[in-house]
Amino acid sequence: MQIVKRQSRTRILSPEELAAVYAAASEVGYPFGTIVQLCILTGQRRGEIVQLRRSYLSDTVTLPPSITKNNRTHTFPIGNMARSIIENIRGEDDLLFIGTHGRGIFSNWSKEKTALDLLLSKSGLEVQPWTLHDLRRTFASGLAMLGVRLEVVEKMLNHVSGSFAGVAGIYQRHTYLEEMRSAIVAWERHFSDLQTPLRLPLACHPSAGR
Repeated sequence: MQIVKRQSRTRILSPEELAAVYAAASEVGYPFGTIVQLCILTGQRRGEIVQLRRSYLSDTVTLPPSITKNNRTHTFPIGNMARSIIENIRGEDDLLFIGTHGRGIFSNWSKEKTALDLLLSKSGLEVQPWTLHDLRRTFASGLAMLGVRLEVVEKMLNHVSGSFAGVAGIYQRHTYLEEMRSAIVAWERHFSDLQTPLRLPLACHPSAGR
């Protein structure tokens, strides 16, 4: 009898795991590590973060329908931590995450995720198996834990089900932008508190010594 593995859709990283992944991502750096950091700080999908362009940013980030899962424009605020990360990405290209050898868009997901997990393992930081989408789920759970209302969380995630399904989605046109700003401030403050002096030795980095 064939045994079919069921993929869990309930994985949420513990605060310690989240801080460890962020620290490892910081060591890995651009492009993959930076993408992971922004997934943690914004709760957006990896496929949306990797397609970020400088032209999408003002005092908010506006994703066009062409790159969102539900084909709807998504405008959301970012906090100071996320903004600092974006502003420190070098280069003048509109597209932030360039692919290998400066061509196209970053797509080397599997290799880079394996390298990040190896770094975590070598550093002795205990993190159970995780996926990039788990970071989005962890973000949503974290906002709920901080007392952010469900409809605000759903707006941050660009969900069109739940609070905004059916008739509510047609007639509810409030942007929740200010509520989302408050939520992001609270999330970054909370996340900063998780970041004890957790730094991985350079010798643990897979690229060290190259």
